[in-house]
Amino acid sequence: MATLLTVHRALLALPHLVQLAESHDTITYGELARRMRVPNPRTLAWPLWYIRDEICRKRKLPMITAIVVTKGTGLPGAGFLPEGTRHLTKEQIKQRFEEVRDEVFAYPGWQNLLREAEG
Repeated sequence: MATLLTVHRALLALPHLVQLAESHDTITYGELARRMRVPNPRTLAWPLWYIRDEICRKRKLPMITAIVVTKGTGLPGAGFLPEGTRHLTKEQIKQRFEEVRDEVFAYPGWQNLLREAEG
């Protein structure tokens, strides 16, 4: 069960992610933390998992959290896929990221999700 802080931070992150998805852009964990005024990017793991599992997967939406990437690799962390990435090669991780990212960028209903989340 998610804590109130996790849900709060997830709802703070969501508008940023929607804006980025609509502009076909990615963001680093550090930059997202700065935009949200969260001191440590590592604390974003739970809110991003909440968005992935409780918001996107339950509604059968693309996993918008995949557009949050690490600065060094330009790829998301291992948790961007619900099943993780340990079973994948580096090339497969890159390929799967690009597929998920493109699904996120192509999805036309992000504003509807924001309205639902705010209501």
